[in-house]
Amino acid sequence: MDDKILAALIAGLVSLTVGLVSFLATRWKVEHELRQTQFRDILQKRIEIYPRLWSICIRYETNWVIDGKVKDRDWAQAFLAKLNAFNIEGGLFFTEELYNSFGDVRAGLLRAVDETKPGEAVDPQLTAKIRIAIYGTRDDKGRVIPGLSTHLKDD
Repeated sequence: MDDKILAALIAGLVSLTVGLVSFLATRWKVEHELRQTQFRDILQKRIEIYPRLWSICIRYETNWVIDGKVKDRDWAQAFLAKLNAFNIEGGLFFTEELYNSFGDVRAGLLRAVDETKPGEAVDPQLTAKIRIAIYGTRDDKGRVIPGLSTHLKDD
C-alpha cells in the first residue's frame, strides 16, 4: 500500500476517533448540565413549597395541641383536606421518603375520619400515631425513626 494512502487512512481514522470522543464528551456535558438545571429547579420549588406543608402540620398538629383543641372528626377532615389540596401542587416535588411519610400522615387521618363519628374525639392512640408520622420517634433501641418533619428538614 502506498505510504500516502496509509497516512491518509490513519489521519482519517484519528480524525474520526477524535470527532467521536468530542461528540460523546459534548453529549455528556449537555446531559449533565440539563440534570443540574432540573435539580436546581426542583430544589428551588422545594424551598418554596416545603414551608407551606410545614405550616399545615404546625396548624393542625402542634398549634392544635397548644391551643387545647379537641382532635375530633372535623379536625381530621380539615387536616386531610388541606394535605390533599397541597398534594395536588406540591406532591410532585417530594422525595420518595417524604412522600412515604406524607402518605403515613394521610393514612392516619383517613382512618380517623372513617373510625370517628361526627362530634366525637379521635382515638388518642390514633392521634399519637399521626403525631409520630409527622415528627418521628425512636425505637426501643434508641434509633431514630424519621417522620415527615425529618424528611422536610433533610431535603
